[in-house]
Amino acid sequence: MSSDLLLEAHGVSKSYSMSLSPRERFFEAVFGWKPDKPHHVVLEDIDIEVRRGETLGIMGRNGAGKTTLLGILGNVIEPSSGTVTRYGRIAVLLAVGAGFNPQFTGRENAELFCSLMGLSSAETAARMGVIAAFADLDDYFDMPLRTYSSGMMARLGFACAIHVDADVIIIDETLAVGDASFRVKCYERIKRMQDSGQTFLLVSHSPNLIANFCTRTIVIEKGRKVFDGLPLEGLNVYKDIRENLAAAKKPLPNVGGSDLVAPKLRLENVRFNEVSSGEGVKRGILSCDLLAEASVSNPVVSFGIRNQEGITICGYDSEHNITQLKPMSTGERMPLVLEFKNILLAGAYFISGRVAERVGDVTLTLGTHHNIARFDVVGRGTNAGLVNLNATLTIATEAHNETATETAIR
Repeated sequence: MSSDLLLEAHGVSKSYSMSLSPRERFFEAVFGWKPDKPHHVVLEDIDIEVRRGETLGIMGRNGAGKTTLLGILGNVIEPSSGTVTRYGRIAVLLAVGAGFNPQFTGRENAELFCSLMGLSSAETAARMGVIAAFADLDDYFDMPLRTYSSGMMARLGFACAIHVDADVIIIDETLAVGDASFRVKCYERIKRMQDSGQTFLLVSHSPNLIANFCTRTIVIEKGRKVFDGLPLEGLNVYKDIRENLAAAKKPLPNVGGSDLVAPKLRLENVRFNEVSSGEGVKRGILSCDLLAEASVSNPVVSFGIRNQEGITICGYDSEHNITQLKPMSTGERMPLVLEFKNILLAGAYFISGRVAERVGDVTLTLGTHHNIARFDVVGRGTNAGLVNLNATLTIATEAHNETATETAIR
């Protein structure tokens, strides 16, 4: 066993009996007796290894089995088959308020959480101050949990999880709840803990969260692991699944610049170049042809620009354009040009496309095409971040101060 291996699961499956008989469900739960009734399979033959210092992101549609998987990894749910081996202390936040007693106060629940994590009474008492300070619940910390909002419970749960010296912290969508300022506070703490080698398992539907924080991504679909690898590639797989395109046995092609095949609509002759503008800022120009394989009354084309970490920089959707695309007949070709001001800072960027059809009040995706074009931006001055806002720093003069005062008075 590698010294940095903290968690490993092999052949993990989970199913639940569909029997409605209380007697049969009792015997199954207590004695392991399996009634001759259908079972609903939630997870099937999952293998996972988690190593020290990783931040593993788990993505999947609702009902894919993500929460069940985390419950099994965190020793909260027993698998139907397979083995899970844990080599350290694991803190689990499966859902907002899960595992907390609504009749207990926030302080009592925090003490219970620490106790369950194996901390002594002295260690628990020593942590109450920092837990209360991070949760920032004021008087509510000593009030029953039943008086809490979901955001307040998220504050308490996260504050507990990061202060029990866990080797692995498992968080299931908890960061999606609560006000923006607390989420930023959580993100900053996660970054600092990552820098010190903390290991995380995060479940999220947010591509930007996965791209920003995760070093590896797993995608779950219908109880099976369909991807395990780099976050950028995992985001592409998840996007296909979310658009109901990855259910087929044969995967959709990922092409960079060649023809892209999709039902009814397809993009051809993808080209990208940059031109200089009068403002000294280059403009990116993506040219392609939209070909209709069958008649489409209301075609829709979308483009997205992402950086090499998978973070979405900008998206464009023809559906929301003032001049929408006209109906297309079978075999018709429509030349398209996407043009944008390139104020991006240094890095590699990728453009992806989506073709769809508007039917009534629903937009039906016909195809997604990842990384059809790439462009690189070289270093630009002292600015840092994603875009160049031409920020400057000068020493203020008396004239500057007078202008600022006049603006404030208005």
